[in-house]
This record gives sequence, structure tokens and C-alpha cells, in this order.
Amino acid sequence: MNRSFGIELEIAGINHQTALTVLRAIGIAVQDESYNHTTRAHWKLVEDSSVRGGFEVVSPVLHGEEGIEEAMAVAEALSDAGATVNRSCGFHVHFDASDLTVNDVKTIVRRYADHETEIDAIMPPSRRGSNNTYCRSLSGIPFERFMRSFNITELASVMGSRYYKVNLMSFQRHGTIEFRQHSGTINANKIANWVRFLGQFIDVCKSQSHAPAAPAPVIEHPSLRGVQARLAEMFTSQGVVTLASMCDTFGWLPHTARAAVTRLRRMGMRIEPVRGQSAYRLVGGMMSHAAPALRLESLWVGINESVVRFYRNRAAVLATTA
Repeated sequence: MNRSFGIELEIAGINHQTALTVLRAIGIAVQDESYNHTTRAHWKLVEDSSVRGGFEVVSPVLHGEEGIEEAMAVAEALSDAGATVNRSCGFHVHFDASDLTVNDVKTIVRRYADHETEIDAIMPPSRRGSNNTYCRSLSGIPFERFMRSFNITELASVMGSRYYKVNLMSFQRHGTIEFRQHSGTINANKIANWVRFLGQFIDVCKSQSHAPAAPAPVIEHPSLRGVQARLAEMFTSQGVVTLASMCDTFGWLPHTARAAVTRLRRMGMRIEPVRGQSAYRLVGGMMSHAAPALRLESLWVGINESVVRFYRNRAAVLATTA
């Protein structure tokens, strides 16, 4: 992972002085500051009104694997000092967007939205769908207007808020794209894997947005990939699919299943709710020929195998505890 980035760790359990002491003990340049959005050359501790009983630890600009190692060292020191997290805490990552075109950014947001169900599965329930006010589902974005926008500032304006899982408002102030979905953590391995995943995800999106456009095929469910393809196959083979069967099959909560159905609709599959039942019906047995063409490849294309393995294991564990 070669891209520059910065992180924000929302923590509780210790005070500012303890954090300053332990971080300086391991050679980290850190200052205690009043609340601000200024990028520093050092780590800073700032208050955050959204964090219950805690504060925010904000990095300077970090670079690639060396930066990941520094972030891991900070997390380990804070954890050893007794830092904790609660449901009010988040872990936010900013990535340098100076080399990204408007089409690159559209691809990043669109692809994250298309795979949001799968990404939700590697997050605790409090960070799925729109369960958290500060990192809402991308399904709320008016994508027709979004895709017609001509620059990144306009894309951010169409979104209208920084409180989405992917935030473009930070581009105007910092020249970054912010990813807000991850739950609060001071686990060094979780921090490293999320930063690596996102950095590689951005690189894949950038390569896709620059690839020559292929002729648009009629959408049929075999062109889907991963969990969306499996869900489409359920509708094709069964006609009517209950909410309960989706939850049992994929280990989802009801809101995650509904979001997955919404994504199939957006890709052109004609699905309608069954009146009086917690179920959905496939209308006509085929995808709508009027739908925009989109090939939904695996979320894990271009992602390092060790990162993929980490998140597949995490999804399996979370599916048993949700």
C-alpha cells in the first residue's frame, strides 16, 4: 500500500495526559490541542463531542507501509495504557486524493455502494446500513445526479453531508477522501488491515475508471459476482424469497437483506415486495432490459490475500454473533 493517508482514532478509558505520556515514551511526536481540523506534522489529541467519555487521536500525514507501522505502534501503546472504545467511537481514514480524477472518485463511491452489503458483513451491527448517524449508507445518495457531476466539489455537493460511509466533503478542506464506516478500535491488526484494504480498493477503482469502456451487455444475474450473484440466483430459482431465508442463508440482519434487495433492483432486477408477507417476488423471471449495464466483480479483486483472509474470517465470526 503506497498511498498517503491519515487516521483518526476515537478512544475512551484513559485521559489526555496518559496518552501523551505513553506515546512520547515510544518516540511519537504528539501534542494536546483544542478542537481543530488543521493537519499537523505531529499527532494530536483533540476533544470530540460525539465520543462518549473520550477524545480523538489524530495522525499527521502517514505514508504507505511505514505509516501503517507507525499507526500500529500508536494503537498498541494506547491499548497497553488502558485505552478502550465504546459504541460512540469510530475509526476514520483519510486518503490522499490529489491523483484521483472525478471518474476515479465516482468509481470509488459507486463501487463501495455496490459492495456495501459485503462490507457491512465485516462490521459490527452498529456500523451497518444506516444504523450510525455519523456513517450513513451510501444508498441514500441520488446516484443519477451524482454520476452526472463534473468535478469532485460537485460530487460532494450532491452528497450534501460528510456523514456517509465515504465522505467527499474532506476533499475541499484537505484534498482527501475519508472512509468513516469502521467501528472504534485500538487493535493494531484491525487498523492495519482496514488501511491496506482501502488503499488497495482505491487503486483497483482507479484502474477500472481508466479502463476502455466495453460494449454494454444486457444484465443477467450470471454477470454478478459474490453474494449479490448468490442472492440473484435465489430469486431466479425460487421466484419468491423470504426475508428470513435471506438472513439464514447469508447470516444477515433484516436491514442488510433489504439493502441487498435494493441493490439488485438498482442493477435492473425486477423485484417487488409480497403484500402481507416479509418476502419479495421476482417479476418476469429476468432482469429488466432497460436497466443500465453493470458488471459487479468481486469486492476482493486486487486485494492482498492476507487481507482477504482476515476479513473472511471476521465476517464468519460476526455472522455467528450478530
